[in-house]
Amino acid sequence: MAIGAQIAAPEARVVCLCGDGGFGHSWAELETLRRMELPITLLVLNNGILGYQKHAEEVKFGEHTKAVFFAETDHAMIARACGVEGLRVEGGAAIRPALEAALAARRPVLLDLITDPEAKPPISVFAGHYPEPF
Repeated sequence: MAIGAQIAAPEARVVCLCGDGGFGHSWAELETLRRMELPITLLVLNNGILGYQKHAEEVKFGEHTKAVFFAETDHAMIARACGVEGLRVEGGAAIRPALEAALAARRPVLLDLITDPEAKPPISVFAGHYPEPF
């Protein structure tokens, strides 16, 4: 969708936010970004889990399967292998300068944002199933 949005509005700043699970299903589109020179900034929330699946299993069954965990993956390295700038970002203080640099670059940039696998998603279907703060 980010690619379509960028093509439809070439002067707009398009930012794509996705989890590492979703990104794993679509990272081949990095080649498209490079080939078409689309200045999309990708933010990959890298928590090493299929977060929605894990939390849905916990809510529904009280536990989760082992299938929700990923091997450690450096998504910034995948981006660089596809010819797109990729930066691994660890720690909250590093996000703002990395994002500002990515947005100023006017070329495709991926930020691999290392996040907490224990963070709970702000999804209303899970409300009341986790202790506060949710």
